[in-house]
Formats: sequence, C-alpha cells, structure tokens
Amino acid sequence: MSEKIIAEHAISARSRKNLLEAMRGEAFAFAKYKLFGRQARKNGDNELADLFDKTADQEYLEHFIELADLQQLAGTDEQDLTNAIAGESFEVDTFYKRFADEAREDGDEHVAGRFEEIRRDEAYHQLAFQEALIKLQTRDRIMKGATRRSAKAHDF
Repeated sequence: MSEKIIAEHAISARSRKNLLEAMRGEAFAFAKYKLFGRQARKNGDNELADLFDKTADQEYLEHFIELADLQQLAGTDEQDLTNAIAGESFEVDTFYKRFADEAREDGDEHVAGRFEEIRRDEAYHQLAFQEALIKLQTRDRIMKGATRRSAKAHDF
C-alpha cells in the first residue's frame, strides 16, 4: 500500500471537512490581506502594506499549502484539470447564476451585473481548462502510440 493511500485512510471524514474549511479561511485571509495591503499602499502607508503582504504570504505559502498537502488537494494534471472544470462549471451553472438572479429579485441590478460579468469570466476559465484537458489527453495518446510503435520497431 502506498504512502498516499495510507495517508488518505489515516484522516477521518471530519478532519478532511475541517481541513477544507480551514483552507477556505486561509485562502480568504490571503486575498483579504493582499487587498488591505494594496489599500494601505494607496493611502501611503507602506509599512502597514508590507505587514499585510507579509501576513498574506504566510497565510498562503505556509498555512494553505500545508493544509492542502494534508488534504492531498493536488493530483495528476488530468485530475487537477477535471477538478478545475467541475469547480468552474458549478460557478457558471449554479453559483453565480443563482446569485445574479437573487440580486435582481432584490433590486440590486449593479450587483447582479457584477455577478453576470464574473460568471462570463468563469465560463471562459471553464473552456480554457477543457481545452487544456483535451490537449493533455491528446498528447498522452500520441505519446502512448509512439511508445508502442517504437517498441514494435525494436522487435526485429
């Protein structure tokens, strides 16, 4: 049994759920602190901006990555692309569509417009990931075919 399989079974379902929640918190803190740092720089406070940036980097480069490693978030390129496509599809088909509809129902047209704009961006991301997956799978098939042809050529 590989170390990866052993590690997957060693973590309880609750701990996996908590890892995901903690990762979401760390990712949000990273983005928020980067935004705060940008604002502090605009306000002329470079020392404060540096503090926000340094903290943001730790949230991502240490905390998020350490948690993601425990969660085994990343896999093969094909698995990661499939995961990314599923996430973008959810955002396009469900998440931002519902948010835009609800904002419109509440009379928040400017918010609905922003959700629709982001939804279009997410649709582009979805297509880009789908194209990358097709390229990856095509390249893999070509390489496997070349390997088989090469092996047959050596059979003489």
